[in-house]
Amino acid sequence: MKKILIILLLLFSSSYLFSQRVYSSGRVQNNQKVDQKRLHFGFTLGLNSMDYAIRNSAKDNWKAEQVTFSPGFSVGIISDLKLHEDFSLRFQPGLEFGERTILYSNDDDLETPPAETTLESVVINLPLLLKYRAKRIDNYRPYLVGGLSYKMDVQAPTKLDVEDGVMVSLKPNYFCLEVGAGIDFYLPYFKFATELKFSLGLQDILNHKLDPENPEADYYTHSINRMSSKVITLSFHFE
Repeated sequence: MKKILIILLLLFSSSYLFSQRVYSSGRVQNNQKVDQKRLHFGFTLGLNSMDYAIRNSAKDNWKAEQVTFSPGFSVGIISDLKLHEDFSLRFQPGLEFGERTILYSNDDDLETPPAETTLESVVINLPLLLKYRAKRIDNYRPYLVGGLSYKMDVQAPTKLDVEDGVMVSLKPNYFCLEVGAGIDFYLPYFKFATELKFSLGLQDILNHKLDPENPEADYYTHSINRMSSKVITLSFHFE
């Protein structure tokens, strides 16, 4: 968590200093009315990388780890409510698509080959975020954003089926902490922004209940003590 905060602060400060140095005052300022509106809307497109924060239990020497990171994508809409000259409240409902692959291995049992399962995700994301904007310099304005998000993974496996490659079952509903940084670019007819955001799951999404119909999946469930979601998203906002 500390590393993420440091990265965001560095991005925010470097973008602010860069804009101060490169873009001199006195230039024509585009689209000055967009930040004066009490309420405005837009849409967002993004690329994401989904991850699991896995804490292994070390039972029977089995361990689980995410071994591949597949790119995914996100789409959504933006509602921005102005609270203050520098603050606004944002509701950005959207969809996130991606997948994560978990590898199970046992270093003490070389006769049993490692097992792998790929979990696809289609997530309904409902974030409520507070946006802080630094002072506008010409047509650029860096900002920080943070808040909470409720997520529902409609593709999450809720029933074990080892023969079909489903080795864990997950809880589809959970909350996340979201923090990010970006830069608003004021164009003649709309505002464009690039934003890097981290989403950190606050709950254990692994269903620890065993399935008597799939006893061969017990050690896959036992091997994980806690599992939560992590997502990094590079977004492009159009407002």
